[in-house]
Amino acid sequence: MQRSSRNLTRRLIPCLLLAAALYSTQAPAYHEASEPSDGTVDSFRWLQQPLPLSEISVAQWSGKRVSLSRYKGKIVLLNFWAAWCPPCVRELPALDRLQQRQGGEQFSVVAISLDSSPQAAREMFVDRLALEHLDFLLEPAEQLGKHLPVDVLPSNFIIDRDGRVIGVLRSFVDWDSPAADEFIEHLLDGSLPPPPN
Repeated sequence: MQRSSRNLTRRLIPCLLLAAALYSTQAPAYHEASEPSDGTVDSFRWLQQPLPLSEISVAQWSGKRVSLSRYKGKIVLLNFWAAWCPPCVRELPALDRLQQRQGGEQFSVVAISLDSSPQAAREMFVDRLALEHLDFLLEPAEQLGKHLPVDVLPSNFIIDRDGRVIGVLRSFVDWDSPAADEFIEHLLDGSLPPPPN
């Protein structure tokens, strides 16, 4: 009995390791200690050298392609998400509310699905979450990965009025917090938010 139990354990361990490896390819990636995230805007890292974005186009649900250059002149919060990513799904409604509160001529939230299944992304975005203030945009990770790191989801990038990435936070953020509104207001005033106390 003890021997058969050990044999079963030996057979199960490789299966469990394989399952874990397969799951990890679809799970939010691990954050390094140098890339902290406390769920607030204080975890944004500011680039010493802004990263100019080359012309990037993404797809709308209709299939029409739109360029991110359409947002030039605005501060943009660019968010990458996927329907299989629980922190992304948690963050999207708060991003929708942020767009409702702060979006306009000076600021936009642009959330792009990296899902390989557009239908799954649309079901999450439209049917389950019923987001009203964000446009439904999607693009394969392989395409966007040529321009920005997409190995951690969710990922948030701040793009300045000249279309350059100036800030990065590759994690979930509580966009409903008063600190998030202050953060956006600092960016709109042309200054980086003050460092956390």
